[in-house]
Amino acid sequence: MQRAADQDLLKKARGMDRLFLTRDKDFGTLVFLRASESAGVILLRIMPMVVDEVHQELRRLFEEHKKEELGRVFCVVEPHRHRIRRLPHSGIPGT
Repeated sequence: MQRAADQDLLKKARGMDRLFLTRDKDFGTLVFLRASESAGVILLRIMPMVVDEVHQELRRLFEEHKKEELGRVFCVVEPHRHRIRRLPHSGIPGT
């Protein structure tokens, strides 16, 4: 799906019950515009040269949050922290 449109990638991830992991900030806007069609998105804001930090923060994220919750959020992963924004109409309390 290398040449697929971004919205098609999000639909495919949702259809496959997968999270969408990216470094592309444009998905932040798209996921909120098309929340009902989108998979959960994890935006990596960590440089690839610190791979161990990326893995540590992702591990912490997955330990603190269930897959079902992450499937309906936009999450930004940064060094030593992550921020979660719930998608509109996600069915998660507080949205």
